[in-house]
Amino acid sequence: MNCYIHVPFCRSKCGYCAFYSEPGASEELISSWLDKVICDMEKHPDIKAETVYIGGGTPTLPDASQLERLLDAVMRFLSPVSGCEITIESNPETLDNRKIQLLEQYVTRISLGVQSFDPALRRTLGRNCSSQALSNAISLIQQSSIKHFNCDLIYGIPGQTRSQWLNDLETVASCGVDHVSCYSLTPEEQSLLGSTFIIDDEIAVGMYHDAEKTLKKYGIERYEISNYALPGAECRHNINVWKGGKLAAFGPSGAGFDGVSRTINCENLSGWLNGAAAEKDELSQEARCREIFAVNLRTVRGWNCRDWCFSGLSWREISEIFSSAMESVPDKFYIINGQNIRLTPDGLLYWNDIAERVIL
Repeated sequence: MNCYIHVPFCRSKCGYCAFYSEPGASEELISSWLDKVICDMEKHPDIKAETVYIGGGTPTLPDASQLERLLDAVMRFLSPVSGCEITIESNPETLDNRKIQLLEQYVTRISLGVQSFDPALRRTLGRNCSSQALSNAISLIQQSSIKHFNCDLIYGIPGQTRSQWLNDLETVASCGVDHVSCYSLTPEEQSLLGSTFIIDDEIAVGMYHDAEKTLKKYGIERYEISNYALPGAECRHNINVWKGGKLAAFGPSGAGFDGVSRTINCENLSGWLNGAAAEKDELSQEARCREIFAVNLRTVRGWNCRDWCFSGLSWREISEIFSSAMESVPDKFYIINGQNIRLTPDGLLYWNDIAERVIL
């Protein structure tokens, strides 16, 4: 079982973010959330967590004592198995010595929301973080015993030059990271930036290639459209979920998967605190199968029958679904090798279009 915990709090809302969060929440509200999320974890005594991902929002915004309560509950109620990957997202301005020392006791992986090392570009994104806070956070992580270190970067930012992007890539590679996530800025209706900017596809594609070429020099290679890692440092939580692995979700807006259907917790903190029922995402077995298949096509390795976790369908039925799904995709965009299907480098660039054809 994989577990996701959504911490819906942040100091301020970044312009690009469309995830559910509550900026500027009171200590009392955070405590109420913490009490309920721990209570919800306690109701699942049979979980043996293979991975735990704590996302947000900003999971390191709560104070150290609240953070310790949360992490202690993870250990007591989610029963992490030996070698469990425990990831926590963090924003630089929320890290200090005490929190890092606390995280060292519990987590195996930290994901830092950098977005850009250029302060002007951070301002464009509405990313409220000083260069000093960023430098301090990286230094704390470098000196810690936390095994895996990821940084998030964004490209295609209005006004961003190729030189600035290359500098971000070179800088992140020198920070001691073993994983980098590079996301193309996209208009999101739910975000503060919304659709107030125009994407230059040619520039964005060039930056996409720059990321692969630059990070590869440091041994950090693409394994998914937006994710790069040193060998063995890939995010196991994401890989398990992409394959259709079971997922238990805690906190408002968290999405879980029982192997057949998905549930989505109430996307409103007040409603979630008051016990609003999770919404069930009803799809046919074939539609769900196609959805998971499409997600796997985002990976460099592609889809392989040996990795398949989806239940309820025979291998013959799955094979027929995949054959049907790929009928409308041009041959030049994918390669079939035995029981493996993967997209070509050009196919990965056109994944959005391919996914529309694959998903019913």
